[in-house]
Amino acid sequence: MATQVDSRSVYRRAVRPKLGKIYYGTIRTWGLAKKNAKRLRRRVYHRGRYTRAGRAMLAVSEVATAPRDAITRRAVAIVYNRRHANTRLNREDGYGMLAPDDLPGTDRAVELAVRLFEEKRRKLEAAAGPDTDLHAKKWAFMRSVLDNQDLARHPELVDFALSDGLLSLVTNYLGSVPHLNRIDLLYSVDHGGDDAISSQIYHLDPEGMRQAKLFLNLRDVGPDEGPFTFIPASETRRIVKAVKARRSAKTDMAMARYLDSELAEVGGLDKAIGVMGPTGSAGLVDTSRCLHYGSRVKPGTYRLCLYIQYCASREHGNIFDAARYAGDRVRYLATVNSQRSSMADVAAPHQMG
Repeated sequence: MATQVDSRSVYRRAVRPKLGKIYYGTIRTWGLAKKNAKRLRRRVYHRGRYTRAGRAMLAVSEVATAPRDAITRRAVAIVYNRRHANTRLNREDGYGMLAPDDLPGTDRAVELAVRLFEEKRRKLEAAAGPDTDLHAKKWAFMRSVLDNQDLARHPELVDFALSDGLLSLVTNYLGSVPHLNRIDLLYSVDHGGDDAISSQIYHLDPEGMRQAKLFLNLRDVGPDEGPFTFIPASETRRIVKAVKARRSAKTDMAMARYLDSELAEVGGLDKAIGVMGPTGSAGLVDTSRCLHYGSRVKPGTYRLCLYIQYCASREHGNIFDAARYAGDRVRYLATVNSQRSSMADVAAPHQMG
């Protein structure tokens, strides 16, 4: 007599576990592949910036990914820049320093930003510290305050980021209408350790060949408040080349950051510029080209700044209401691709000062 086989039992005992292994194995492999691709992209950008051939290759690759969009952005920027010529963001050195009264609307933006911070401050201070899992990680010393919902409720901050006084600095520098990528408030405190960690160590950001980040001080900032600190692009090229020449190939591949001791050996530390000053003072810096660090805050104080990131390439960031600017070609282009972001609940980005 033939033995009957319970197909459901066989599926549970034999087939389902194997399918599960295949499924999770595929997910794990895909995740590793994405991570490796991202790491490779960063290395290619990092190395390519410092040779003429590399810069040419990267420029072609950025246009090739979306040629029609790239051409449109450049054509629109040409017209816009004729009306709003602004060379305060120096192309050779990749930065511009701004006084409190240089940008129209700064007072209103500061007032709103500080009010939003005070509304969230208690929750932020409870989110990280020596007794939490975030201690010794980036959120131990720097917290991201705003999310997409905050920006939707307060579009005045987006309007400020896209105001002519600020946007013209970026379009004239990039020669193209940028992607407005992030708007946030950065709250930096002492992390309770003696050694610099994460973005407190000199580094270059991986987003494309060029970008611009605004760090606008929402309270007076001096050395103790851990100001955003950078080295002009012209000096960065020399310093990076000199440091790499001293490293072994294996060490260079393993390190994405540049130690103070390495910079001191090649005469780089005395080239650093801190974004310090009274409330409303700011620095606009190309962090893809300028070595930088931030948030080395001394005990007993803190730094608070309005952070705005403009990218030449499309990156994952905030989602903005592009329809709000449907009648304005420049501002529509600056926000429209944010709608395609896969990071609707984006928190702190991986690179901020």
